[in-house]
Amino acid sequence: MALTSFLNVNGYDYPCPRYGFQYIISTVVDTDRNVNGAVVGQKIGRDLYKLDSLQWAGLYPEQRRMILRSLEPFFVPVTFEDFRTGKPVTITMYPGDRTGKPLFADKITHMVTQDEMLSFHLIDCGW
Repeated sequence: MALTSFLNVNGYDYPCPRYGFQYIISTVVDTDRNVNGAVVGQKIGRDLYKLDSLQWAGLYPEQRRMILRSLEPFFVPVTFEDFRTGKPVTITMYPGDRTGKPLFADKITHMVTQDEMLSFHLIDCGW
């Protein structure tokens, strides 16, 4: 399987996000402490991913709508490069809060004509 873009969400190809994007891999552990106070635990399930601080600047309304439409329904398949292996991986994720900052609006219709920023996180469902 090859990547068709930096990120594919629910069949939609996304452009590369701006500087500041981060991959986060979380290892979930069933943790406790023993009678000596030492941490004891075991890994639970697989490592979980978070695509953190996804941001795009200067989007036009069509681009913004395409990205937001790709997040419907709430749980979506996401394909991206697993930065540990360099190979594509597809997992089910959900978006965090979606934040938009308008930049320009049409003087007559008052509709946004370009965005300063669109940002959100994609969080692994663990399925």
